[in-house]
Amino acid sequence: MSEVRDATARLQLRRRGDRRRRWLRWLVAGLVVALLAAAVWVVGFSPVLAVRAVTVTGTDVLTRADVLAAADVGVGTPMVRLDTGAVADRVAGLPPVASVTVTRSWPGTVRVAVTEREPRLAIPAGGGYLLADAEGVVFRAVHTAPSGLVVVDADPDDQQVLVDVGTVFSSLSPQTASKVSRLAAPSRDGIELRLTDGARVIWGSADDSALKSEVLDALLPLGGTEFNVSAPAFPTRR
Repeated sequence: MSEVRDATARLQLRRRGDRRRRWLRWLVAGLVVALLAAAVWVVGFSPVLAVRAVTVTGTDVLTRADVLAAADVGVGTPMVRLDTGAVADRVAGLPPVASVTVTRSWPGTVRVAVTEREPRLAIPAGGGYLLADAEGVVFRAVHTAPSGLVVVDADPDDQQVLVDVGTVFSSLSPQTASKVSRLAAPSRDGIELRLTDGARVIWGSADDSALKSEVLDALLPLGGTEFNVSAPAFPTRR
């Protein structure tokens, strides 16, 4: 009988131990879930890791206020929920912006680094000038054009012509681009370049600009006052 009682007691102790272990496992699991929920709340919803400041660098044409308005980052927005790609897209929509990088700096700062377009072309318009980069993207209006820019004689309201001008100018080698003093585009098929030495380059349309640029680079060392690369397979000079 004593052996039966001992076995029964051991079984009861084992059952109580099993119950305690089950409760302990449930307690640990509950604590883990609670901690995870608290972490999610702290990171994703609480003000602990929320946006407290937005810094802007790289601006000259634009003001900090211009960039902040475009970025539209609300102070108090949880950092982890901030869509940095969407912020960058909004800032990139500003005409003077060539590129932009948006990064999080924990615990609460968003950094917006802007690279502005470099003015290379000046288009006379309305008593002043429109400034454009080497690709013909217009991004600023000024009363007086900075020195060293290539003046473009073209209709400032004809966006396609300006795009074609940008295609032509951006296709030039750095050496040739530095020799261009003026660019005329009375039509999409009538683009011409004037060089600093007075030579004239008949370019034609923006089609095949890369090939035309290579042909022009080969012709210029031969000398001349007029170069025609409008048909790059049959260029002429005189």
